[in-house]
Formats: sequence, C-alpha cells, structure tokens
Amino acid sequence: MSPQTQAGANMGIGMVGSLMSGIGDVEAGKQQQDAYDYNADITMQNAGNQMVSSEQRYSALVGKQATAYAASGVDITRGSPLLMMAATAGRGGKQAAQIYEAGTEEANLERYYGKIAAWKGKLQGIGTFLGGMSKSATGYLNATGYTGSSDPFSNYDTGGAVSSGAA
Repeated sequence: MSPQTQAGANMGIGMVGSLMSGIGDVEAGKQQQDAYDYNADITMQNAGNQMVSSEQRYSALVGKQATAYAASGVDITRGSPLLMMAATAGRGGKQAAQIYEAGTEEANLERYYGKIAAWKGKLQGIGTFLGGMSKSATGYLNATGYTGSSDPFSNYDTGGAVSSGAA
C-alpha cells in the first residue's frame, strides 16, 4: 500500500471518528436536556401537591373557625365571623397561587437550562467534528508531502526524483 493510500485511509478513519464523537456530544446535550425537562415535570408535580396540601390546611382552618364561632353561639352566616372565614379562605387561595407561580418559574428555568444544554451539545458536536476533520486533513497533507507553496508544481515533495525548475 502506498503512503498516499495509507494517508488517505487514515484521513477517512479520522473523519469518521470525529463525526461519531461529534454525534456523541450532541446526544449528551439531548440527554442533559431530557434530565432538566424531567426535573421540571417533578417540580410541577411537587407544586401541585403543595397546593393541595395548602388548600386542605386552610379548609381545615376555616372549619375550625366555624366550629369555634358556632360553639360560642355566634351566627356564622353573617357579620365578622363570616368575614374572618372568608379572609382565611382568601389567604389560602393566595398561598396556593404563590406556590403555583413559584413552581412554574422554577420549572421554566429548568426547561431553559435544558435548552442551553442541548444547544451546547450541538456546538460541541460541531466543534469536535470540525476539529477532527482539520486534524485528519493536516495529517493527510503532511503524510503526502504537501508543502503549501504557491507554485502548483512544487506543492508535493518528490524526494528529488523530478525537478520542477529549469537548469
């Protein structure tokens, strides 16, 4: 096998290797994005559970207030007792909205981080592929004796076998 053929084969193998490494970087970015998306889903589930828990606490609190007022002989269908229970229920609703908002913001941030990770993986994959191509091409050119001269007849080292100039 000639040195040029061997160099060409090595270049091809190097390019395929860099392509596979680049694809691996892209896939790693996608996996990171999937992990961030999963975390965002869990965050939303946790926020939903916290909202239910909060609603149950405030509902129980309103029930205790109603029981205490009724046990004292106070009419709970009007006046201050009714306003107090309505205010308590309102605070519960406000807290549930705050829990939802905080969960949504955190989940959106997780999804954003996932998009960044996927983009970073794509850029790393492209960089790996291009870097590998450059390295393979440089190796090929070095192995075949390319000198980079502007004279088209002197770009390859012929080992002195052929003269390119006039005597």
